Amino acid sequence: MPTIIKNPMVFDETYIPPQLHVRDKEAEFLLKRYMMKLSTNTSSSDITLIYGSIGRVGIGKTTLAKYVGNKLKEFAYTRGINFAVAYVNLYTVPSILEILTVLASQVAPKLSVRGSSPLEALKAIVDTLYRRDLYLLVILDEFQQLIKSPRVDEEQLYILLRIHEQVPSPDNTSRINYLLVAQDFTVLSYLKEKLPQVESQIGLRLHLKPYTTEELYTILEQRAQQGLYPGVWDPDLLWTIAEFYGVDGNGRPEGSARKAIIALRIAAETAEAMGEHRITEEHVRFALSQDAVANINEAQLRSLQKHELLLLLAVAMLSRDKKSYATTGEVREKYEYLARIYGENPRGHTQFNLYMRKLDAIGLIEAKPSGKGMRGRTTLLRLAPEIPAQHLVELLEKILMS
Repeated sequence: MPTIIKNPMVFDETYIPPQLHVRDKEAEFLLKRYMMKLSTNTSSSDITLIYGSIGRVGIGKTTLAKYVGNKLKEFAYTRGINFAVAYVNLYTVPSILEILTVLASQVAPKLSVRGSSPLEALKAIVDTLYRRDLYLLVILDEFQQLIKSPRVDEEQLYILLRIHEQVPSPDNTSRINYLLVAQDFTVLSYLKEKLPQVESQIGLRLHLKPYTTEELYTILEQRAQQGLYPGVWDPDLLWTIAEFYGVDGNGRPEGSARKAIIALRIAAETAEAMGEHRITEEHVRFALSQDAVANINEAQLRSLQKHELLLLLAVAMLSRDKKSYATTGEVREKYEYLARIYGENPRGHTQFNLYMRKLDAIGLIEAKPSGKGMRGRTTLLRLAPEIPAQHLVELLEKILMS
């Protein structure tokens, strides 16, 4: 029976708290802006951009965007307004039509736009919104991936973000607004150079700075209160983690709430696994030494296709068990076994190689040609060295079972 962790979901990367104790002012400002849009019929779409600082992750951009979406749904419900939020993570750099397919499925599950042109798909979405008198907030996360993608040209991007001009609603009311989430300000430079009409339409540009030690403590305290049993944690231990990660701290001053929350979770899991009834300083020290765990981006994993996840799980298991590189043949054999375990038919060699190259390109695995001492030529694979294999195995198994 768990003695430390009361609610594991509180420490999940996708968890959105019911209230923001940090970034609350930014959230209130965004909410007022969108509430006004919902209360008045306008003919133009609103585009807001949330962005961070170069090289900074885990500073609350996605959490803020999703929190605002959740609160807007509550507001709309109390006012009798039909309102929905469509969230798309662009990490895997989909095409415009793939994005519109996701939007269509969230607007109306039976609405299919497969085989349509982007303009036709947009018209189908706009017409459906009009018929249902439905308003939509579209959150495009990792937006920088979209504008850098060779699969998306400038005209398609223009059509998507200037939808009120390209595909006006029959009643001339814009029912789609955008909340863009990007890593840093470089997206603005790109848009200003390539698509000044879109850049000039971004009404609000919200820059989030890395978290300070005090802000991280506030976040950790909220998670501890919600996710741990009373009496098992001490405020001083939360300060230790906050000072380690706070941008003004003395450890790794990255200002990352993601890493701080993961460290608290690992400390709690360690205490529980050891049969302890409280989290101690030693548990926290151990958690901070496992900092590489924080390099696993769960949102990135969830954006992968099922067979890509199965291949990654095969590599992770072999890396864990062999502690070294595995041959392509060994990985393929493990992948085929896992595919059948999860009720899938293994893909052929061509598709398998495409999955392998993609996982290598995005930094989850490492691939290198075999050298001397091996018969024939093959590719050797292993998990990226900074990723803990066992933790990734557990995370992938959780995703595949969900």
